[in-house]
Amino acid sequence: MNQHDTATVFTYPVKELAEAWREHAQRHGITDPETQLLAREAVHGSPRAGYRPAWYVPSTGELVVIIAAEPHWTEAQAIDWLRWMLEQLHANGSVTLYAHDYAEQAPAQEATA
Repeated sequence: MNQHDTATVFTYPVKELAEAWREHAQRHGITDPETQLLAREAVHGSPRAGYRPAWYVPSTGELVVIIAAEPHWTEAQAIDWLRWMLEQLHANGSVTLYAHDYAEQAPAQEATA
């Protein structure tokens, strides 16, 4: 059993991604550095059904799954898509991935963003 199995799970449609990130991954206006990007099987126990982007916040035990029209074919695609979307949302000011003081170091923090 891994820590994600006992997590409190929240699901959001893709259109509420920024709101979900602010609610579950950010603390005091900045992303919790322990937040883990991951992917969940669209249908539990059936990897062929595809994967949904998700993240896990160890400090709260919350797992957030993002539901889009079609799941991604692989876990890597789901995670890459989520990372890309979060970068776009950060660029337009919808979410904060890291403190402004450390903005120049963003690529170094990509794994937690």
